[in-house]
Amino acid sequence: MAVRVNTRVDLFAGEMRQLLTGSTGQVVSFIRSVTRKVRTRAVLKCPVDTGRLRAAHREEVGVRAGQVYGFVENDVEYAAAVHDGTGAHLIRPRRAGGMLRFETGGQVVFTSLVRHPGTRAQPWLREAMEEVAGSEGFRLVRS
Repeated sequence: MAVRVNTRVDLFAGEMRQLLTGSTGQVVSFIRSVTRKVRTRAVLKCPVDTGRLRAAHREEVGVRAGQVYGFVENDVEYAAAVHDGTGAHLIRPRRAGGMLRFETGGQVVFTSLVRHPGTRAQPWLREAMEEVAGSEGFRLVRS
């Protein structure tokens, strides 16, 4: 003869919300962990000249309108140019009638205009996110 036991678990809306989006809830903890891994990987992959760009990574995890989010950002003024690269462009002095001064080949050059060829992209943040996302089982979708 088989014995059957019926059980019932009631999760009230507040308890469910706390489990999913509370500061110590499982979803928030998981997103915090993944975000930290992305930041750590981004710092390691970041191109370095002075170290300012590498030191400026910031992460944030939170809940807004019932949705859990996590992001890593770098707000140094030249971060986007390094990450995404630049096309060919002109560089002019900040002040009208001013001159640009730089060194090339050991020579000091003064000029009123530079035709910069652009720089290649070094998308360290995107690469870090792609590496971590794949290992954590996420599927990335480009929008």
